[in-house]
Amino acid sequence: MKEPTAPPNVKPTVPLAGEALAFWRRHYAELVRKKILTPRDLDTFTLLCLTWGKLTAIAATPPGAVFYRESIQFVNLNKQYQALAKQFGLMPRDRKAGKLEGESDERKDEFGL
Repeated sequence: MKEPTAPPNVKPTVPLAGEALAFWRRHYAELVRKKILTPRDLDTFTLLCLTWGKLTAIAATPPGAVFYRESIQFVNLNKQYQALAKQFGLMPRDRKAGKLEGESDERKDEFGL
């Protein structure tokens, strides 16, 4: 049976660029394939992509006179990113807890090890 693929015509609910768009392209198809991301989730997933884009922009900024303010922004955005990423199983602990990881190809013994 052929696995479903992500609809190619689905776009973010707001325009994305740079790292935010790269994040979308990296994760969208896999999340749709695993039926974690549905059309109802597009706004939230787009917000996750925007948050990632802003995080990476701040992380790439060299420290300067306003670095304290950037540090506070980074911490707040990181909290927002983690909260949103958990919703899509993008954090390792949440993938395991939600059984969102694929089955291992390794054979297990009679004890499940």
